[in-house]
Amino acid sequence: MVIGGGLAGGVLALELAAQSSAAPGDITVQLVDAAGPHHACSTTCASHWSYGAIAPFAGGSWDRLQRVHGDLGWRRRWFRPWGPGAPLGGRLPLPCSRVEAAVFRRQLPRALEQAGVRRRQGRVQRLLPPAVAGQPWHLQLAGEPEPLAAQQVVLAAGAGSRELWPRLPERLRVSWAGVLLLEPQHGGWPWAGPLALRLPARFQRLALEAGAPSLGAEAWQVDPGLLPWGEHWLAGQISLVRPGLAAGDPPSAVLQDWRLRRALAPLLPALTHWPGRFHQVPVSFCTDGQPLVGPVATAPPGLWTFVGFSAAFTSVPRMAPQLARAVVQAATQVPNLQSS
Repeated sequence: MVIGGGLAGGVLALELAAQSSAAPGDITVQLVDAAGPHHACSTTCASHWSYGAIAPFAGGSWDRLQRVHGDLGWRRRWFRPWGPGAPLGGRLPLPCSRVEAAVFRRQLPRALEQAGVRRRQGRVQRLLPPAVAGQPWHLQLAGEPEPLAAQQVVLAAGAGSRELWPRLPERLRVSWAGVLLLEPQHGGWPWAGPLALRLPARFQRLALEAGAPSLGAEAWQVDPGLLPWGEHWLAGQISLVRPGLAAGDPPSAVLQDWRLRRALAPLLPALTHWPGRFHQVPVSFCTDGQPLVGPVATAPPGLWTFVGFSAAFTSVPRMAPQLARAVVQAATQVPNLQSS
């Protein structure tokens, strides 16, 4: 059972299905997803508002996924770097690749269905450990009278993972990430063609995340970028981190919008007043830059984590096969296996 239908949960479910098909016994992979029945990775998922950019050396994992599961939105691209560390002041285009979030969101349900993953819409309210070793875990869904049972459960719910199991390591934290979805204007976009992507040469957010344990007050950082987003453009990203483990209430959208536009003005002065909507979502990260991937030490056997990625589109498809093998191996060793 995978909890979370975003990038991490969706890709892991595909890998679990592939591993399960070759394993002994009758293993079922199920994904509990808070999104609608026809879409995975809702607009409340962090991955939906990500740049989706991937280093050129890391595209092989996505190439493999698309050969098996069809189009998931991965494309080879070029970009012009922006900000500190940009070669030749950003005039030198560099290779990269990108997963287009809208395509991934649209295509993932089809890929999951073809892989044999059972999708269940709902929000998990409680996670109940087994009373006796070897018995299944139980998941209570909102509005459902009976809980779901599973021998192996993977928390891939991003910022919501700690709510289900509070005793996760304290290096797992939550930030608020905000972007601008810009409206088309008369005269078209400022850039077009294969070099339309403007991305940060270095992501300053990583230093902010590393310093989270020592924060005495909330802090924020902008990693300015601008790239096509269907018929719109996406401008961002602003990250806000607070002291402690709780995400707290969303920060002021008006203030974050203003901060983001001010930081983007050197990239394109018109962005200070360009019409658009500000969106922000809670995002999980780990202060040491290493995601939580593996069994949960503070829980009985059968609970795993797949959360806290700082470069999710690069790391998730690379690490998902390794975790899938471990989970399936554990599932085949459990007596009276019911589901995985």
